[in-house]
Formats: sequence, structure tokens, C-alpha cells
Amino acid sequence: MSDVRTLVQASRLYYELGETQERIAEILHVTRPQVSRLLKEARAEGIVEIRVIDATQELPDVAARLRERFGLRLAAVAPTLAGPGDLSRRLVGRRAAQLLRDFIHEGSIVGVGDGAAMAATADALEDGIPPVHATFVPLSGGGFSAPWKDPVRRMAEAFGGQALDLFAPGLVENETTREVLLDHLGNQTVARAWEQMDLALFGIGSYVRSEAWFGEQLLAELDAAGTVGEIMISPFDIQGSFVSDRLRTMVIGMDARELKRVPIRIGAASGVDKVRPILGALRTGLITDLVTDVQTAEEVLALAAATRPDGEGVTPPPASAGKSRGRPAPRQPGRDGALPDPIHAGTSR
Repeated sequence: MSDVRTLVQASRLYYELGETQERIAEILHVTRPQVSRLLKEARAEGIVEIRVIDATQELPDVAARLRERFGLRLAAVAPTLAGPGDLSRRLVGRRAAQLLRDFIHEGSIVGVGDGAAMAATADALEDGIPPVHATFVPLSGGGFSAPWKDPVRRMAEAFGGQALDLFAPGLVENETTREVLLDHLGNQTVARAWEQMDLALFGIGSYVRSEAWFGEQLLAELDAAGTVGEIMISPFDIQGSFVSDRLRTMVIGMDARELKRVPIRIGAASGVDKVRPILGALRTGLITDLVTDVQTAEEVLALAAATRPDGEGVTPPPASAGKSRGRPAPRQPGRDGALPDPIHAGTSR
């Protein structure tokens, strides 16, 4: 960690005097990359605060309405940016990263989900974060194939903590296979960590209908139950009720219904395709803190007002919509390098 005097001097030169990083490097007798790291560290330490005043979006109002409507402790609402969906998702990731920094402490055990929202959160954790000796654990199997993309490992590295690995896919064929994999010594370590978590950070997935993943019978069961989304490969309906006990016996991961014993439970998602999943997730009562964007928040509130908790007024998708009978195509990263977070094997933690 750099000394405070150097951080303050670099910050004043850059933000107050408008000096270039090249010029600051000359003044401080350091390299340009070192100047960049100093500026990042100054922001991480709170020496520099950057605020964008946007009078066009009423963030406090919609956040307060979300808290009141769903009994949340906190609603962190990011601005909605016009353009590709990853722009707003990156801002949501920044809000989630800030919450993580606010809540984490020495010795924390942090459960981390998978998907685009978690990748955006990991992206937002800048260099220069003071080390926190915390343990980061995946909430379910599967996920990112390359270690450098894994949000669990990236978050652990950002905080100087430890990452545990879950050596298994997210979805297997039957309960017997599930039990064999969970008996793996390393996986037992992860399962014990689930029981001691202080904080869980996860995305809210859409219901992606794939016969190739679920099989015809299970897919029909999920459809009949009115599935709208998932948390940690645990599907739920618009009422917030979890569905399909049979699927639960095929999932390698923490049962989302057991999240209630975790003190801090942060759900993050944004986009028009996440409105119904977010509403259902909020109605489960599992989320203590929600991170989303303004437009998504407004649409969630509107849908909540238009539909009763018993689900009346909600029309389920047609049985043929989005159905896939062939082998699933491999997921491809988006422009920001993040993978989508639908409900299927090995994608949602």
C-alpha cells in the first residue's frame, strides 16, 4: 500500500490541476502504470470521490419504494444507460461491488453465484482494495470454464482472500450421481462453508427452457409450475414459491431455500428479461439487499402492482416458447467478456 502523502499528491495533480499521467510520473519519479495504480488506490481508500449528478433519474425515490414494497434492508439502484444491456449491467456490478466492500470483514465467508451480474461485480473490484482475509465459496457447481473468468476466484484475489473450488457441474442426471460428487473431500469443504456463510452474493436467472438440459418430463413439470426464474439453479414461480423438488435432487449446490440462515443476501440483476424473475425472487423473501437499475426497478414495481402475490394476472409463456430439443449450443461471452446466467447445468451459482 502506498503512503497517504503520495496518494494525495497524485490525486491533486490529476483531478485538481489536470496534469496528465505522464507528467505526474515525471513529477513523482515513478512510471505511468504506477501513476494509474496510485489513482485507483486513492479512490479505493476514499481519498478521491467521483460523483455524477444526474437530475434525470430519481434514484432515491425508486430505491425507497423498492425497500418499502418488499421489506428490503437496502435497494441499490444504478442509472439505466441507453444502448447495449451490458452498459447498465456494468453499473449494477459497480453498485454490487460497493455493497460487497461495505459488508465484508476479516474472517468473512462469502458465497458467490455465477453469471453475467457476478462477472460485472468482479470486474468492478479495482486494484488497491485493502486486504481482507475472507473466504469465497461458489454457491453451486459448473460455471465459468477458465479460472481467470471465475468470479469467485477473481473476487477472492481482489480482496487478498481465499477461494474454494466446487469440483462438479451444476446439474447432473440423478440423485445418486449428485451424492457421489458431493462426497468428494474438496466438495465437502465447500458444503461446510455454506453452513457458516456471513454473506451471499448471487444473480437472479431467467427461466431458459431447454429439453436438452432438463429432459421432456422435467421441462413439462417446470412449465406446469409456472417457473419464471431461478436462484442458484433453484427455480421459482411469480409468487415466490420454489418449484420442482425433483430438480433439487439433481443440482449440485446450496439449496436456495437455506439462504435464510445467511445474514446478508444480495441479489443482483437488471434488464427487461429479468423483471419477472426479480419479482418472483423478491417474493421468496430470500433477498435482503437488491441491486438493479432504474428502468428494471420501475418495471418490477409496476408488475408487482398489477399482479397479486397469488400470481393472478400473470400469463405464463406458451409451452412452445424458447423450447430447445437439440444439444445446447456452447455459451459465448458477450462484449464485456461475461457469460449469461440462465438456469441450466453449470451456469448459475
